[in-house]
Amino acid sequence: MKPIPAILRNLVAATTVILASAAADAATVTFNNVANAINRGGVYTGLYSLTIDSETLLAMCDSRYSQVAPPMTWTADVLGYAAIQAGAVGKFNSPSTAATLAKYGQAGWLFSQISTLSPTDYSGQADIQEAIWKIMSPSYAVIGAGAGAFYTAATSGAHDSFDWTGTMRVVTANPLVQQSIDIQEFLVGPAMGTIVPVPAAIWLLGSALGGLGWLRRRQPANRP
Repeated sequence: MKPIPAILRNLVAATTVILASAAADAATVTFNNVANAINRGGVYTGLYSLTIDSETLLAMCDSRYSQVAPPMTWTADVLGYAAIQAGAVGKFNSPSTAATLAKYGQAGWLFSQISTLSPTDYSGQADIQEAIWKIMSPSYAVIGAGAGAFYTAATSGAHDSFDWTGTMRVVTANPLVQQSIDIQEFLVGPAMGTIVPVPAAIWLLGSALGGLGWLRRRQPANRP
């Protein structure tokens, strides 16, 4: 058998690096404060402020029964739609099944509905947050007047396969338990796509392709 040319080995290696970085971008996450979240039954519900690497943005959590307190910092994987579909492990898809993928589809659709609200509709944002909590943890009893309607719409079956590419990214603590705390999983917007650039991988791919031419990435203790 003929040995694989070095240039092709470089191409395969580059592609592997890029695919791996696309599957899970490693990030450092800091919970800043409760931002736009409102108090519902002693729990802050809605949009919170996170800093992910150097980017500060608003986020929702999908794990009602986990907690973090500002200004806690942890390490996480930032997962896109394709990564979750391919089996990348989030907090609620281990193992990855049609049912767990549907949960992320429903949550992704709900996250997309934030843009239909006024930026100051904190109650509506909290309703969406509660509906997401109930999707991931069915025993959760919603409080907000509109949360039940959001939950019913999301789980109607119409959004189980919702493609949330360009809408949402999933920020999953890795490992899930850090500093003796079961860290929440957060949902953030599409701006996350460039938080962890992979210039080395891109350069390697470019080099490989170039070579082929020669041959022809609570209030004090808040519990969202």
